[in-house]
Amino acid sequence: MATKRQNGDPLESATTTKKTKTDESEFTGTVFKSMLKDSTKALKGLETFVRFAKKLPCAEIYDAVEGYIKISVECSEIFALLEEENNSESEMMLIFQSLEMILLRTASDLSQLSMVGSNIVRKTVSTHMKLLLSSLHSENHRFVRQCLCFLSAVVSQGAEAARDVFSQIHFSKGLISLSRRRDKTGKPDVRMAYIQFVLSFLMSGDNTTIGQILEAKDFLSEILTSGLKEDRLSIVNLILSTLQTRVVQNKTIMKTQKVRFFSPSILGQFASLYKWNGIVDVIKSVGFSTEMKGLICEGKRIVRELVHNFLLDLCSSRKHGISFHDPSLGTAGRAGNIVLLQFLVGLKQATEDEMVAELVVSVLKASPDILTRYFKETNFSFSPRNKSTWLENITLLKKIYEAQPEVSKAFQMSEMIPLPRLLSMVLVTSLPSVCNKAFFTQGLNLPNLVVQHTTISLLAFILKRAQKNIEHCLDKTVWESSDIYSPAVMEEFVQLYREALSKILPDMVSVVSNWQSHSKEKEDAVKTIGTGQKQTRQDDPQLILVKALLLQVMCLYQRVVPHLVSQSKFDFSKLLKGIVTESGMKQEVPPVLQYQILQLALELPASKFSWFRVQDLPDPDPEKGEKSVFYLLLKMFVSSNSNYLKTSTRMLVIKVLWDSGVFEHTWKELELWLDHLALLDPSQQETVIQFLDHVLMRVVCNPLVYTEKAASMVQEAAYLQANLSGQEGDEASIPISHIDDVLDMVDVIVEGSEGDVEEIGPSLTDDIILQTFPFSAIIPAVLEVRNKLPESVVFEYMAAVLCDVLHCQRDPLALCLTLQHYDKKLNTSHASCPPHASVVAFYHYYSQWLPKQTQKTLVSPSHLQGYSNKYFRSKTFGSHCVYLQLPKETAAEVLGSLMTVLNSLILKLLSSETQQPTRPEQQDEADLFLDTNHVPVLLAVLGSVFKHPVVEQWFLALELSSFPPHSLNPVRLKQLCGRLTEMTLTLLESSAAALRELDSLELIGTYLTAAQRAVLKELQEKRSKYVSHHSQVTVFSAYLRNICDPGPQNHSNNALTDIVHLHTLNKNTDVLLHCIQRESPSAQALGVLLLENCSTHVLSFELWCLEASNLTQISSQNSSFLFLLNAYLRRATIDDPTLQQEEVGVATGLHVEVVSGLIRLSAVTSDLTPLMNDLPAILQKTDSNERWKLADSISEKLSDSEELCQWRKSLLSAALLWLSAVYKEQKDPQSHHEETMLTRLKSLLVSQYRYRDPNFLGTLTTLVEVIYGTPETPKELLPMATVHMMTTSHSLFLPTMLSTQDDSDKSLVSLLLMLVKKCPEVCNINHFLVLLGAYGASLSTTDQKILLLLQGYEKNNISLTEFQYVLWGPAAVEHHKARKSLGHSLWQKPSSEQLLSLLTADRMLKTVTHFPQQRYIIPQVEGKHLSSLYDPCFLLPLFSFILRPECAVDCQKFVSSHALGVTVAALSSYDPKVRAAAYQVLGSFHQHLEGARFREKRQVLYLLDTVKNGIPKQNLRMPNVHVAYITKVAQQILRPEEHMYMVVNKFLLGTQFLDLKRVPDFFKLFYSFDLERKLEREWVLSVLEEGVRDKHCYEICEKQGIYQTLLGFASTPLCDQASQIQIVNVLRQTARVNKAAYNLTKEHGVLTWILQLIDKRFFDSKLLSSVIELLHALWFTNLGNKESKPEANSTTSERPQTSGKCLPLPIINEFLCTLLEAGWLTLHPQKLLCSEVLRLLQRWAALARDASLLSALQTLVNKHKVKELMGKCHSAKHAQFRMEKQTETVDGQGEKLEQASLDECKPLLRNILIHWEPKEKEVSSSKPEPFTADKPESSNLDDAAACLILKWALKTLTESPYDNSSTIAVLKWFSSIILPRTSVIDAILMDEGIRMDFLRLYHHTCDHTAQEHGSAVDTLQLFSRVMLRLLEAHSTSLNGIHQMVIRTCLLTNADDGAKRESGLKLLSLYIYELWSGARSPDLLLSHARHLCYRTGIRKPKPHVLRMCEDILSAVES
Repeated sequence: MATKRQNGDPLESATTTKKTKTDESEFTGTVFKSMLKDSTKALKGLETFVRFAKKLPCAEIYDAVEGYIKISVECSEIFALLEEENNSESEMMLIFQSLEMILLRTASDLSQLSMVGSNIVRKTVSTHMKLLLSSLHSENHRFVRQCLCFLSAVVSQGAEAARDVFSQIHFSKGLISLSRRRDKTGKPDVRMAYIQFVLSFLMSGDNTTIGQILEAKDFLSEILTSGLKEDRLSIVNLILSTLQTRVVQNKTIMKTQKVRFFSPSILGQFASLYKWNGIVDVIKSVGFSTEMKGLICEGKRIVRELVHNFLLDLCSSRKHGISFHDPSLGTAGRAGNIVLLQFLVGLKQATEDEMVAELVVSVLKASPDILTRYFKETNFSFSPRNKSTWLENITLLKKIYEAQPEVSKAFQMSEMIPLPRLLSMVLVTSLPSVCNKAFFTQGLNLPNLVVQHTTISLLAFILKRAQKNIEHCLDKTVWESSDIYSPAVMEEFVQLYREALSKILPDMVSVVSNWQSHSKEKEDAVKTIGTGQKQTRQDDPQLILVKALLLQVMCLYQRVVPHLVSQSKFDFSKLLKGIVTESGMKQEVPPVLQYQILQLALELPASKFSWFRVQDLPDPDPEKGEKSVFYLLLKMFVSSNSNYLKTSTRMLVIKVLWDSGVFEHTWKELELWLDHLALLDPSQQETVIQFLDHVLMRVVCNPLVYTEKAASMVQEAAYLQANLSGQEGDEASIPISHIDDVLDMVDVIVEGSEGDVEEIGPSLTDDIILQTFPFSAIIPAVLEVRNKLPESVVFEYMAAVLCDVLHCQRDPLALCLTLQHYDKKLNTSHASCPPHASVVAFYHYYSQWLPKQTQKTLVSPSHLQGYSNKYFRSKTFGSHCVYLQLPKETAAEVLGSLMTVLNSLILKLLSSETQQPTRPEQQDEADLFLDTNHVPVLLAVLGSVFKHPVVEQWFLALELSSFPPHSLNPVRLKQLCGRLTEMTLTLLESSAAALRELDSLELIGTYLTAAQRAVLKELQEKRSKYVSHHSQVTVFSAYLRNICDPGPQNHSNNALTDIVHLHTLNKNTDVLLHCIQRESPSAQALGVLLLENCSTHVLSFELWCLEASNLTQISSQNSSFLFLLNAYLRRATIDDPTLQQEEVGVATGLHVEVVSGLIRLSAVTSDLTPLMNDLPAILQKTDSNERWKLADSISEKLSDSEELCQWRKSLLSAALLWLSAVYKEQKDPQSHHEETMLTRLKSLLVSQYRYRDPNFLGTLTTLVEVIYGTPETPKELLPMATVHMMTTSHSLFLPTMLSTQDDSDKSLVSLLLMLVKKCPEVCNINHFLVLLGAYGASLSTTDQKILLLLQGYEKNNISLTEFQYVLWGPAAVEHHKARKSLGHSLWQKPSSEQLLSLLTADRMLKTVTHFPQQRYIIPQVEGKHLSSLYDPCFLLPLFSFILRPECAVDCQKFVSSHALGVTVAALSSYDPKVRAAAYQVLGSFHQHLEGARFREKRQVLYLLDTVKNGIPKQNLRMPNVHVAYITKVAQQILRPEEHMYMVVNKFLLGTQFLDLKRVPDFFKLFYSFDLERKLEREWVLSVLEEGVRDKHCYEICEKQGIYQTLLGFASTPLCDQASQIQIVNVLRQTARVNKAAYNLTKEHGVLTWILQLIDKRFFDSKLLSSVIELLHALWFTNLGNKESKPEANSTTSERPQTSGKCLPLPIINEFLCTLLEAGWLTLHPQKLLCSEVLRLLQRWAALARDASLLSALQTLVNKHKVKELMGKCHSAKHAQFRMEKQTETVDGQGEKLEQASLDECKPLLRNILIHWEPKEKEVSSSKPEPFTADKPESSNLDDAAACLILKWALKTLTESPYDNSSTIAVLKWFSSIILPRTSVIDAILMDEGIRMDFLRLYHHTCDHTAQEHGSAVDTLQLFSRVMLRLLEAHSTSLNGIHQMVIRTCLLTNADDGAKRESGLKLLSLYIYELWSGARSPDLLLSHARHLCYRTGIRKPKPHVLRMCEDILSAVES
């Protein structure tokens, strides 16, 4: 029959389809409801309903579900069927399925009908829950599944539904057993439905419900322990993802809850999913078995990744997981992460499964505290054995410790840890607990290469980690900056660490024995196999790796545990056996072994190798006897084919010889011997190697013999040089050369030094080393042995090496004498035959450096002629001898060529530093084997150049007249010296930058000093001579000072040098003329400096420019002259000169600045006419930004002219054209230029690239409003709609509107608001999303404008209710994104809970407390910017929208979010419409509250009824004090655990209405006798403090007698201090009301009450502050201005001189009495003690980290024994050091804030310090009082303190911007306090730093006076008097000119201000000169002559001219 149905008639099928479509169209909600009412059709209706519901939502099918629930909100028809008796299980299944379908829809796309779902949940939970739970015990699996699915749908309705259902569940074995009812065929079963039901609580429940689920026993955990491994893939995915998102990553779930739930057994169940074998239900049908297998494998992979990520997050994450942080790393003995430990121990497959191993590694990395216990409790065996299991275990061990940090985190602790415990913590992560000496010994002894390799690699791994920790501990840079451990402590820790390691490591003998055993096995194998057979054992890679690792371990032993190496007596030379033989490196030895053996030899001390034979035969036969190890090393060097092996061997050879002690200072010479050895032909190398082995053996075995020979030749050379220069032998600088004498001397000194060995003698510098050891002891040794050898290749080899050694000598005389001495012996020993040709040729070459009287003939000229052709010209010496034979006339050119070559070499070396290797493989090889750091090489080369005595001694020798000894004539001397100086400067220029970067400028320190001396010398010479040599010296000075780039530490010295230079130059006006005539940058810079700092040079420059003969030079110099002209104009603006206007064209940059200065100094405006005509056309160009400065200068000049109006019009036109061009051409804003331009204009063109410019948007708004403001808009303008479209469609519209950091959104909203007002047609519903997204619901200006925009849309019939949701801010944007991504079917409208959650509790509470009572319900933009308050104009309509009848509202959330409080606060508004809206919201809330279900519902409902009953008439304004009471009661109702909950409930239950004429329950709470009476009194006083805001509230309290009560109670002893403060605050709040302030003062006598209140011996500062605020409020409120302050920008003259209201005299008298009576509360002036001043300075020095001030304080305190500060300065230094280190850890912004705070405090501290006065003493006494120990405050201490205060005050004044008030305050203090004390003056004048600071401050004061005039003149006059007093005290040679200058220039205050200022300017020139040490005022006289004798320009003012004439006449007379 089934077949027949499937293959039936097509006609019948079509009929059925047609019938189905008919049924679908006819089945509606009404039909379904009617069918349910008919008992015969009910079941069929349910079946049809379920069938249709499964297809919905679908556009082609009528939505029967929506149709039904709209007409049956309660679904009463379905529940009626359920309530019938004797329903079968199939019938109940249909009923539950129908309800499930409805719930699923209301929870998704029909969320607007969520009320239906709530009704179903309420009905189900209250009536049918027992039926559902009993149905779960049915045997019918389908029925049970359907019940569980229905329950899941019920839970999914929300958090409240989940909470209600969970409260009804009774956990029993029957319910829990549902998790085990599994269908083995894979079909949907009961277990699946049960899992979905359990997880629905996690998905829909709130955090409280989730916590209860986790705490419930066997509910959630049962599904995890009952076969999770066999569940299908989708179920596993659901469980893991739900637990991860809702439990693990839930921040509200405490970690302890997670730990209790995720027990080790639960975690083990999750771990079983690594071997999951469930069903893959992702794809239901698979065609082939192979695809099925692939699907199963893919499913297993997915499950493994899911559980792996879940367990990693749970067990490894410190943020989300169950891991607790143990800073002790498990050493403190705490339980710690015991759950994780038990879980990890149970993971048996950690060594088999990579993912499980990764999990174990990650957990132990996150929780290292369980590391040690894990290896103790794990079942893995780590005893070495030849098993794969053991290898896997060791692999896991290494993975675990590789994941741990290389440097232990124990060093990062912020507290001090004892070293033994610190050692235990470090060992946790660096040493596995299973590794001990027995472990390593057993592993090394097992005869298996794999086991040995594993053991040794683990040993090397442990040693490398230990090395990292040791290196970190020994890094002094880390611990010197640490406040916890010092470097000495860490060295002690390293010792303990090494001792601990040595206890577990095998000794060195075991390691070496293992190496020897392998080598012996190899030799035995070779002997057994034979030489002719293949040596398989030799090529075993495993053996090679083992041997290489053994060598590496030996190296690590030396680095980590060197004491184990030193304890070993093994001769490590034996390790070379088998690596290298007498014939060289064995080819069959792998390179890795070669490299490792070399590294070992380099690492170990030389004493561990027997490099040389002990016996020392006089003439050993190389063919006999065993070769030395050193011989093998040399053979290894020459036979190595690899570059890195050769380099390593070379380093080893040098190290061996270095460690012998003979070549400590001459080891670089050894490189020459090795380099030439490597260059020899392989056939010749053997002879040379034997020779070198023999020679070096002699030197090393008998070092004193050859060292003495070398030293004697050095001594002989020194005597010879002394005799040649005419000196006596004792006067020659002879280095100490006799080693025995030196050692004897040192022994004598040490015996008498009592252990102070470190302080013996000066340290050895490079110069001393080069003088004492010019060559090594190997030179006499090789020459001595050479003389006994027959002729061979050794002679040529020695000649080549000795030639290079000769070239390396700074002074070759000693070496040449040595060579001649041994060559002479060679000639005598072989008299029969001539010497070898190389010896003769080399002799002829080096004898050039020997004095003639010491030269001796080695061979006859005939022999020499024969040798010369063969060697002299063709060998090495020929090219060098060419220079020696050049004529002396070409010496300068030759020197220049050599220096040029040297400079090229240096440039090449510097350029090679920046080049990178071209091939990466070369880079890898270099990084592996070679040291690529070329910095030492660079420094060595530059040091050898700049430290050479010839370069140092001859640099600037001509300028300094300090020539070294020479025999040159004057002409040649001058040529050579000048050329050498010039080329030396070139070398300095080439290398200075590199030296500065390397911080090695000390290499050229002598050159800088020489340049400074040369400059000072030239400046001190006569005028004519200075001018002739000035150019070169200036170049030297300027260039070398730039090289130095002095830092802050050299500030004082450099400042002193600069001032000496400046004032020396100022005496010579010809210097300026010389600078003008030179075009070099240095000359220009010096000229600018002179013009900016000296008025005399300004006058000289004027006179020079006005000479006709100089105009040609001015024109030719062009732009270079502008620097001087610009400096002149800046100074001329201050000095007010008369300048002739020149014809100057328009240019840019510096030209513009110069022309602007000329415009300001122009005499008449007619001179500007040509410029005014041409300039506007130029300003229109886009590149004319700088030229607009000219326009500003012209506008300033035309300020009083009639031409200004026309000029402004031309500028306006030019500006518009400029903006138009810029906006069209340039997309990137030029913010600075455009901002300047936009401030000139009120209209602009539209631009798309200035969208975020607030200035532009504001100007655009004004422009559009003006242009479109007329009724008839010109047709050529864009339509308003187009402008709006261009604005809103811009790419930056959304980012600008939604930005929270940019101010441009304010201007943009203003533009949109104006456009909407002008053109309402632009409104569109789609704009709501952007407007709401930008809206913040606050009272900020932007939000108010957005609300006006929304209102404009409402007025234009664009309703916000049609927009479907009213979210705002970022939540609106996110909701829109979710809606767009989910689609229509899954999108849910925001619930009331979501809307209320957007309200911030703090802001809502602030809105309640400071409710804007003047705000109208119709939005408008107010002047106040209250972004901290919500806007009631938005909130009240929002609440009304939320509380619609058809919406479900969480009433408890409405109360707890303070929404009810804001609504009640709106009842106090002055706007009746706001109150009406609030009453409407309260009414709606009352209706919802009646149907709500929460615990406090009845109390809230009763509160509203009480308020409702207390309102006598409609729309009554509620007093604010009652608003405060109601809101506090509403919040108190939600907190039943507090005491006030019972109190307010008692009051509410005791009354039926709220009396609005009285403060509710005030007296009962205020006079409470309860144990918590203080709390009740505080509560009711807080109601008054928040509630009394206006006259109405005051009158209520006044009528009730509350103020009398408060005043009376506060005066009684019963009132505590907290209550007093609260009462004063209530009075202060009341005092802001006009009537209340007057009545409190007049009737209640609050001022008298205040006197009584503060009449105490002890008075709290908080209460005092409150009382002061109360007085402040009373005073200003009674005056009528309510604390209003005058505008900041109004001047004093504009402010009213009297208040608008006068108080009666009695009230004023009471205020005065109150303030006077409280006088004891204020501080009275008292004198500062000297110790207090010093303590202040000490605190400041510590805060400012001023080391110099601290040092000065320390010296003062120690000298004068100031007990108060003894020891504190030292602690302050430590505090300063700690602060510096703490400052280093913070970011740069913190440092800036700290420095800003210090700068702000400097003037405050300075003002305090200048109030200090020393003790009274005799003014006439000129001698300081002697210091006495019993008088710490003696005059000596006062004098020292005065100097210190003055020094600090002057330093802070000069370092900060000039402040006239601070300067005059310090001067007045100095004049009155310091000047009368002659002892202090003497100390001041002896302190060079104070003198320089005085001069700097005086210079700043003069500049400030020239710019500001006015009061600054008085400051300068006082300063001048002070400086003159100091000059008179310092100098005794002042003549009559001094008094004449003072009488002429220093006028009295009664004189004219201009005259006084001019006189002080002249006087400043006099003071500058004499203060700098000049004997006569030459600068002043030159200035006076210039003013008196200049012609062609306007004369100076008469009084200035008269002063100059008086001064000149006094001098001439």
